[in-house]
Amino acid sequence: MNLTAHPLLFGSMWLTVTALVFLLPLLPALRELYSRSDADALAIDPLDNGRTDYTALRMAEQLDLLEAMPRVAQWRYDDQGRLMVPRGQGRLMARTALPVVIGFRSQLRTLVSSDIVELQANSVVQRVLHAKSIHCLGPAQLARLTSADRHIVLSPGARFVRLSAACIFTWPLKRSLSFPLPELGTGMPLTRLQRRHEGDLRIPAGSIVQGGLVITGNLLMEEMSVVVGHVKVHGNAILAQSACVQGAVFVQGDLQTKGNNYVEGPLCAGKRLHLGPDSQVGDKDCLSSVSAWTIALHASVRVYGSIAAVRSGQVVL
Repeated sequence: MNLTAHPLLFGSMWLTVTALVFLLPLLPALRELYSRSDADALAIDPLDNGRTDYTALRMAEQLDLLEAMPRVAQWRYDDQGRLMVPRGQGRLMARTALPVVIGFRSQLRTLVSSDIVELQANSVVQRVLHAKSIHCLGPAQLARLTSADRHIVLSPGARFVRLSAACIFTWPLKRSLSFPLPELGTGMPLTRLQRRHEGDLRIPAGSIVQGGLVITGNLLMEEMSVVVGHVKVHGNAILAQSACVQGAVFVQGDLQTKGNNYVEGPLCAGKRLHLGPDSQVGDKDCLSSVSAWTIALHASVRVYGSIAAVRSGQVVL
């Protein structure tokens, strides 16, 4: 039979071949439709609260008990009954219910404690550190994942990457700030439309801006100025002395606070972030977060919630 003499038959055959070629990638989906093989949905992990301490809580039961290690019998206790980790413990991965002091130039991989952990000068924890409270008494190197149930105290020179606690603060300790203008009411919801400002923006000293802002240039908030709302800056941002934001602050460039600043919501910078002395982010009733590529914390800084530095974070003088 000559196919050229039957164009209808010839076209039907090519149409069938073309349809098969295009439907072939859909074969697995068709098989799944008629014979399901997907696994059941995973159960929600009750420990996964989105905080840094998740890793420590998950791996705690897999760690060796510190008190059961033979070498611990050769260690000493201080006058407060705390276990002193001696120098040279580079491979230690353990959990304990005792308060622990990580001595001068000691190095650990992982430590999970249900009591207080104290880090002396030049001590290092490499991977995971979790405790009820964590105190740095010198330029210590905190673990990449460091968390505490209560608080983390950072001394000058302390270095970190990710921190999570009810309160994170730097020496010297001072009383927590409160928003200076409570009569302004609550902050602005994240879903409310923000005003757009083209170019740089300078907010004069002592002025109050009601509502959120989107700034395509740089932002300068002068002394005692206040923004009630969320702020997004495409350039760099500077908050002068006592400038406050009752909302979240997102900056694509560098962000610097000069001191005595209060930010109620999350604080995020795409590059460098400097939190000046006596600054505060969040409060005990409203946990927040601080994140940037690099982070520098000055004296008497308080952060309620978490801190995350992509490259590095440090407490500076």
